[in-house]
Amino acid sequence: MKKITMTMALGLATSLAFAAPEFKVSGEVEVYGEAYYKQVDPRAGVDDSTGELLLNNQSNKTQLLHDFSSTFDLLFEVKFNEKWSGEAAISMDDDNTNPVAAYDGAFIQYSFSDKANLKIGDMTYAEGAFRFYDYDDTGDYAAGMMDHDLRGLEVNYGGLVLAAGFGVEDETAYDVHAAYALKFSGQEIRPYVNYRSYQTTEANELRAGVVANLAVGETFSAQIVYALYADALSADEPSPSHAIAVEPEFNGKTFFAKGTFYYTILDEDVATPVDAPEYMFGYLEPGIHVSPSLAVGLPVEYHTMSLDSDASLEQVLAGLKVYVTATENLSGEVFVRVGIPFGDDYEALDAEDPYVGFGAKVAFSF
Repeated sequence: MKKITMTMALGLATSLAFAAPEFKVSGEVEVYGEAYYKQVDPRAGVDDSTGELLLNNQSNKTQLLHDFSSTFDLLFEVKFNEKWSGEAAISMDDDNTNPVAAYDGAFIQYSFSDKANLKIGDMTYAEGAFRFYDYDDTGDYAAGMMDHDLRGLEVNYGGLVLAAGFGVEDETAYDVHAAYALKFSGQEIRPYVNYRSYQTTEANELRAGVVANLAVGETFSAQIVYALYADALSADEPSPSHAIAVEPEFNGKTFFAKGTFYYTILDEDVATPVDAPEYMFGYLEPGIHVSPSLAVGLPVEYHTMSLDSDASLEQVLAGLKVYVTATENLSGEVFVRVGIPFGDDYEALDAEDPYVGFGAKVAFSF
């Protein structure tokens, strides 16, 4: 009897020690389409061979053009036991209707406690993501720091994150990232610093700043970001650049309002690039909640459309946006807007006419 009991106990212990991992899949899908008539957008850049804007449809025979973007992100999470876990991600994201799947990183994690863990693998760091709808993808833009990818080690202790590893974008790059989330009374202040070395004296990058997420009750919140950008630290050029973003939001039962004010300080001669396509812009959107599933906003935007403060490429955008929330995980937006170029440089570009655009987005998660 003792032998049978011992055998059962050993079998139970073995099954518990090597229990099947817990497996979880989650994802996000977003499809977007838009069309513009006679659009002109200096943020798209300039054709080096002609000196003309890449996006200027005011002189084309075909002046109504449409565009798509599609995103499908998958996250696989595995919990092996109370200490060991792992994640792997696949991403499909492109400006068309059939984006190609790409490996988006994986890591394993060992948890020492609820407050401390160690990660080994692929990590992506971004700080101060814009709340502003057009720049909210940290793969392209950020009020603080765009995506920085590395393969290496990360240590988390409380709100402190320390990481170091190989830079993914360049085989000569090595990255170090540090951030600390100080939380108190529903507020969070997060200083961060990221250093990248290309192993030569004048080939390095420093990104640093502070992201503050503040809240007053359940109706008002604001994100405030200060960011420093510095390249080639031991060289005279380029000069460091600075950026400030203030993004308040009020969300009441009937009325809501949200906005963004972004401003940069750039050297007039040679400046370190910032992670936004213009040196200043402002956005304000008041609106009303018609019902729990329907809201209407009236966005108004001012854009300098350039990183050159001497350029005169300003535009005003204004229109109507309708938000539909079918369920917690399914939503959509429809918009129509008018763009008014009024900077002096548009006359020489033959792009002074107002233009109109409309579009829609559907997003769901699971």
